[in-house]
Amino acid sequence: MKLSGFCLFRIGGIEVVFDYSWFVILALAIYTMSLPEVTQQYPGQNFWAVGAIAAALFFASALVHVLAHSFVAVKNGVRITSVRPLIFGGVERASTDPQNGRQEFLIAVAGPAASMALGMFFLGVYSFSLVSPGAKPAGGIALGLALVNILLLAAFNLIPGFPLDGGRILRAFLWDRWNDMARATRVVSQLGNGFAVFLIIFGILLFLTVKGLILGLWLIFTGLIMKQSAIGNYQGIMLKRALGGVQIRQIMTENIVAVDWLLSIQELVQSYIYKHQFTHFPVFNRDEFIGMVSLDGVKAVSKDLWVFKQVRDIMTPLELVPCLQPTDDAAEALSRMVSGDIGRMPVVEDGRLMGIVTRRDIMNFFKIKSDLGIA
Repeated sequence: MKLSGFCLFRIGGIEVVFDYSWFVILALAIYTMSLPEVTQQYPGQNFWAVGAIAAALFFASALVHVLAHSFVAVKNGVRITSVRPLIFGGVERASTDPQNGRQEFLIAVAGPAASMALGMFFLGVYSFSLVSPGAKPAGGIALGLALVNILLLAAFNLIPGFPLDGGRILRAFLWDRWNDMARATRVVSQLGNGFAVFLIIFGILLFLTVKGLILGLWLIFTGLIMKQSAIGNYQGIMLKRALGGVQIRQIMTENIVAVDWLLSIQELVQSYIYKHQFTHFPVFNRDEFIGMVSLDGVKAVSKDLWVFKQVRDIMTPLELVPCLQPTDDAAEALSRMVSGDIGRMPVVEDGRLMGIVTRRDIMNFFKIKSDLGIA
């Protein structure tokens, strides 16, 4: 299951990504609230609205959990670029890593601690609803959220396997003992993957029973997300390890196919895009590098005007083009390209174009090191 979503908002410079999996959670929450055993307890209530509110507060709880990790990480010098709340807490994307096991431990325990505190708050709301009859529907939601925060986001998260916080805590201890983060990550990722498979199998068995239908769906869904995250976390660590100390100058392509700024769009398409099958080209005014032209820029112009319009009319000026330097770290460059959804970036030094690097170039370099057993 591919994790994808869109930016919801930013907080403290950190991008909050809304994962599409929350739409499935919303559907499950609404379906759960529509079950006869639930509607009998809250007659006259709109189960669609109640289910939506419960799902929204579930998302907010997961967001608090993952932001607790992020704020502690930032305090310890780790740069967090985005967070993605998920059913079991969430994942953070960082441009730098913790420097040692102690920092990793502090970051890992922050999430469960925040969720435990939030769970106690919702228990307080539930207790209040017991002595206030008018607050009974809110009390039911509060009890559910208390259980979610205490049992799922706090207790369940302490299971020692990636991407759960228990796996990160175990990795912190193993990292401190072995002084090898990659080895520790491999062990906890395998544990996390194994536990995810167990959840999926157990969920399928429950799904086949009448009474375990809903719980089975939740377990299957959680297991699928955990399995994908466990694999992705390990691959990300190995990628950073392989690219550690590698500069862009070692990966970039120096033989550049450039275009003149006075070239017509028609000629750009016929002689460059079709021939070289690139989507981006550097643009020159004589010997001066002045910008980039892309396939998207061509598509924005009517085909009837291609013969009249020139590259200079659709190019992106150099001052607006994200650039790299030859000495930039390859891992950080890849992170910039992924977060900005950039496929190709020019490599510039003192205003001179030194080369072009693509995400594919970096991944091919990683594959070669992996095949040689160096990664």
